[in-house]
Amino acid sequence: MAVTKREVADQLGVAKQTVVNYIDRLGLAPEHVKRVGKTDVLDDFAVSALADALGKNIPLRTTPGPVPEEAVPAITPDTRDSVISALNGRIADLKEQNDRLVSELAELRASRERELGELRDQLAAANDRAARLADRVAGIAERQQAMSALPWWKRSVFATKLLCAGSE
Repeated sequence: MAVTKREVADQLGVAKQTVVNYIDRLGLAPEHVKRVGKTDVLDDFAVSALADALGKNIPLRTTPGPVPEEAVPAITPDTRDSVISALNGRIADLKEQNDRLVSELAELRASRERELGELRDQLAAANDRAARLADRVAGIAERQQAMSALPWWKRSVFATKLLCAGSE
């Protein structure tokens, strides 16, 4: 439905210049306002955007009188069957897509579980190694305390025995 700026202004109860200002303010001019001769024609998007911006409702234009029978397409059994078969085909396609997505989700969950298991194993191994290193540090601290309790003249021999590379 194409309408002019004047028609929009009349429907909204504002001046035409207000419509022009809001078109510029909303940035509707290039895409939604077309020049036809000396008149600017607004598309449906521009009209609804202006109505929203101005906070007013534009009444819908309805066609007066009943719709002639020639305007309504006749639905034949063949048309109905073709529409039903097309919809059934679409349903089948969607079911296949759903099944595919469900299987992909199951594969993704299984791979995440495997990855999580591997990470848990790595964490357990790291914790074991940290515990062993903590034990070694505690042993070294005990040896250092034992060394510091010795008189200074015995420390070098004792330190060599306790802290040499082969001791655990």
